[in-house]
Amino acid sequence: MDSLRYLIPHHGLQLLYGDKVIEVKNSEVNKGKAANGIVEKLQPDFIFAMGDDATDEDMFHELPSETISVKVGSKKSAAKYYVDSQQDAIQLLHSISGLVQKNQPE
Repeated sequence: MDSLRYLIPHHGLQLLYGDKVIEVKNSEVNKGKAANGIVEKLQPDFIFAMGDDATDEDMFHELPSETISVKVGSKKSAAKYYVDSQQDAIQLLHSISGLVQKNQPE
């Protein structure tokens, strides 16, 4: 693993430790840049981003400051908010969905 850590930066790659996974990826491509590209193209009124892995941190860093960002399972994150578990994330999404449905014009 040490030799991999040494070689990766010299080839434009990045090593990420996720939950039960080690990811080797191109350092120029990440979820943050991809998400920003979508935001720039669609120009949404509201941005909500949720993730549970170290690879989601790029997304939390790159999206505009008005983004509502939620980290699942860890308080240490660039996300503005966090929930403790995937079950809590599902409950949050159900709550948001209920609010949206309640406020829809008839």
